[in-house]
Amino acid sequence: MSEIADRPVRVPDEVIVIHWWRLFRWFSNLRLVPRIREHATTPVLRLVRILYYDGLTRLGKVLLICCFLIFLFSYRISSEFFLATASVGVALLAWSIVLALIFRPQVEVSRDSQGIAAVGEAFTSVIQIQNKGKCSLYNFAVRELVVPDGRWPKEWDRPHQELLRPNQQCRLTVGFQPRRRGVLELSGIAVQSYFPFFLTRVTQRVTNEAKVYVLPETLKVSLPSLRQITEQASKRLTLGTDSSRKGPSLEYSYSRPYQTGDSLRRLDHRASSRYGEPMSKVFEGADEIRRDKVYLMLDLTLKNFLRWQRRPTSFSALDERLALAVEVGLSAQNEGFSLTALATGQEWHNIDTIEQFYQHIAAAAPERAVTHPDSALPDKILNDNGLHILVTGRWSKEAQTKVARWQKAGILVLVFLIPESKADRDSLPVGKHFVEVQVKEVQS
Repeated sequence: MSEIADRPVRVPDEVIVIHWWRLFRWFSNLRLVPRIREHATTPVLRLVRILYYDGLTRLGKVLLICCFLIFLFSYRISSEFFLATASVGVALLAWSIVLALIFRPQVEVSRDSQGIAAVGEAFTSVIQIQNKGKCSLYNFAVRELVVPDGRWPKEWDRPHQELLRPNQQCRLTVGFQPRRRGVLELSGIAVQSYFPFFLTRVTQRVTNEAKVYVLPETLKVSLPSLRQITEQASKRLTLGTDSSRKGPSLEYSYSRPYQTGDSLRRLDHRASSRYGEPMSKVFEGADEIRRDKVYLMLDLTLKNFLRWQRRPTSFSALDERLALAVEVGLSAQNEGFSLTALATGQEWHNIDTIEQFYQHIAAAAPERAVTHPDSALPDKILNDNGLHILVTGRWSKEAQTKVARWQKAGILVLVFLIPESKADRDSLPVGKHFVEVQVKEVQS
């Protein structure tokens, strides 16, 4: 509660004194720190930004400050030598500014990027630059314009181009490091020239909008094989808890290439020696249901997201849940499943490509568990014969009721739980359908 966006919401059925107390606490913790902007708002700040912040490099600022101090101290000691030294430094800066303005950047840019990033990992784009000016462009680099919740690389780590003649093109990489999950709007590219002496910096800002979907930070977890869990859960769902053999047996149908998660008992040694690669036997029968399509369900509710809050105090629990959903989706694809649909709350989204899946994960918004107790999970199942995977952070009553109802109807549902708090640990029932994931702690 340290930003203007955290201003408490008035709850109608609460006493007004409580709302006033929350407003007082919010105002006392408020930090009015202005966000960095690419363009200054007032004329004075705009002039300071052009001449000092953007116009001079670190070496140029050191030279300017030293010349200014020498100019002040020379009057006390009455030495013409120090005054001449300051004059030479100022003249060097002035000559550098004149040459920099003559050979300033006049370019056109185009961007080539994937549009998918992850928190804590560098997102790079390939920028094609064409010099539209009459003069050659010397000693320049490129960077993104101000990115909200992003971090620029160090100035000395940016790609540097020594020369670009008129009407010629070159390709440079530009990047930044996202610090928060969500959808980022990139506004453009800044081309900065350090010619001639690396004392000044002339910037051309080119509008080039792009949208980047930032995924949560990758979880350090090891998931069990979905195919093995599906086979074991299907047997329990079909035959019950009794391990004795029931119903007609499965018969051998054909052999296919070995996939991750296949049982070693189904290896076809003859077919493997014939094709030169591991092959697995496929059995079909009256009781077998092919569950190749995966339907992923996400619980976006947070227990600590209260009614008077505009946004949660921490997104870490939801980000871990979404990161687990990404790991489950990738594991399903690696094991030969097809990720067909994704449910966020009660709404289903069809998934045609993995990029669509990433976009829904990045744009997922948290919901209050207090105001959405019965709408965290979908009411309808799209395919009774598909594999449904629920990713949640709490084993709530709604989840218990709906999972029990679906299993009673013969629908295979796997539940992956990553505890939202310590109280939610070891809350899942015992069974092959239920998997609790613990995040590995990194030892420093």
